Amino acid sequence: MRDICTVWLAELKRIFTDHGVTLIAVAAIAIYSLVYPIPYSNQVLTETPILVVDQDNSSLSRKLIRMADASELVSISGRAGSLDEARQQVTANQAAGVLVIPADFERRILRGSTVTVGLYADASYLLIYRQALTGLMGAVKTLSAGIEIRRLQAAGLPQYRAMTAREPIGFISRALFNPAEGYATYVVPGVFVLLMQQTLLISLGMIGGTWSEQGRSRSGQQGRIGLGATMVGRSAAFLTLYLGHTIFLFGFMQRFWGFPQMGDLGSIMLFLTPFLTASIGMGLALSTLFRSRETAMQILLFTSLVAIFMAGFSWPSEAMPDWVRALASLFPSTAGIMGVLKVSQLGASLKQVQGEWYWLWGLTGFYYFCAWLLLRRKGRPDPVEKNDRLLDPEQPKPLVASDEP
Repeated sequence: MRDICTVWLAELKRIFTDHGVTLIAVAAIAIYSLVYPIPYSNQVLTETPILVVDQDNSSLSRKLIRMADASELVSISGRAGSLDEARQQVTANQAAGVLVIPADFERRILRGSTVTVGLYADASYLLIYRQALTGLMGAVKTLSAGIEIRRLQAAGLPQYRAMTAREPIGFISRALFNPAEGYATYVVPGVFVLLMQQTLLISLGMIGGTWSEQGRSRSGQQGRIGLGATMVGRSAAFLTLYLGHTIFLFGFMQRFWGFPQMGDLGSIMLFLTPFLTASIGMGLALSTLFRSRETAMQILLFTSLVAIFMAGFSWPSEAMPDWVRALASLFPSTAGIMGVLKVSQLGASLKQVQGEWYWLWGLTGFYYFCAWLLLRRKGRPDPVEKNDRLLDPEQPKPLVASDEP
């Protein structure tokens, strides 16, 4: 235990004295959690600009335009004389969609005929396309429902009977776990988990690359401390630091940005403990592969993009090939993100995420075994440690063969 505590203190000192590691392992967590959610702070895209091509110019067509403009999802930005003119403005990114009202719109409705309204939206940007189409369809369906109710009233039905006949089955939509239906609530908590994994890997990789540059022991052993105690001490240092980051991210920043959190902080920390140990074990294993700290940062920064797409929350894992899902399961972030979202946002208990929890403990054992093999194979004595007897004046000098009497 004394050896472990010695390594633990030495590793914490190394983290806070190496400015590059401090920037990644400490400052990056605070900066990223403050800066990353800013572009998504509005949560929902609103007031999508829409053009109108009104070929009828009737009171009913103008009512439809007013209803569309009243929707929070779209905003009528202007009118176009023809569909070709509107298409040119959409191509020039001056509008996201077009509402085309055909000629004889009002006359055909008054005759009881069916009228088709054209809704066009730019599908090259799926989020804008969804908002534009949803807003326009809502306005058209609302106007259509009102017309149908008036027809039934004209036939002699009272208003409540006409409304019941128009919509015999009521439908109420409520978004669970993401009431605002916002993109930030959906993506940011998962990115927080990935942020902890990647900064852990980069920090350990930079330390390993520094030792390689200096020709020091890649195991980071302190004097005659064994490899096992060294690994436990180094892991404890990073685990202590990142449990503090967990409290900061999920105890403070989640509430700071107003994200819903149904799970308690204790359950989140208990679930994330094997995630952090698995990430540390992975980082210890990878740290033996780098010959410079710059190489570690370049390679591990690249894996961030791979890990985020393989995690299964930005794109469903069911839609991925089997070999991609198998590869994704080796990243602690895959099980970590899905599990922490269930605990934090869905209010799941640890028993309900025991599959992910046990898998993370399995990854912990696997990566620590790999790290132990690699550190044992590639670890070599520090030059200072190797010659400590020659440098220590209190140690007896070694006997040297000489021809002199």
